[in-house]
Amino acid sequence: MTDYAKLIQKYYTPVGMNRTDHEKFNKNEKHTPGYNKKQKQQQRLRHRYLILDQLINEIPFHITTQQITEIKTWLRRFNPYFREFHKNSSNETIILAFIFIQYKHKNPRVNIEKYSISEKYDLNTSKFTLIQNRLIFYLMGTTELTYTLKIKEIHENKPNTKRR
Repeated sequence: MTDYAKLIQKYYTPVGMNRTDHEKFNKNEKHTPGYNKKQKQQQRLRHRYLILDQLINEIPFHITTQQITEIKTWLRRFNPYFREFHKNSSNETIILAFIFIQYKHKNPRVNIEKYSISEKYDLNTSKFTLIQNRLIFYLMGTTELTYTLKIKEIHENKPNTKRR
């Protein structure tokens, strides 16, 4: 009989209650280049989540959990080509720009350069605008547009109240 608990312990690293959250890398096993690339992408995504958590603790304003979820969705969706948002900027700068995009949605008059965290992570208005525009175009390219037509309801059961 197979001892599944032992196999899970051998091949996975538990995180909280989830016993199969992260796969362990075994140096003795051979993997395909595609599998190695997938593992590296997952590692980068986990690192970006950690950066996001760190930046949320540092920002001097409050963003909601729904906004944080939206940023995590962007990170997950654009993980393979994340560096294309701004090739000369660090991960921290790009993620901070995502945070400011969410914050600017609620407060449109926000000046990015007035915050000291922007100076710390080298985020200025031109970088922010470029990252914001690229995010918009990537979202336009990946999100399906659906058109809904409003159908005019005709109530046949109502009597005609006009008199001749």
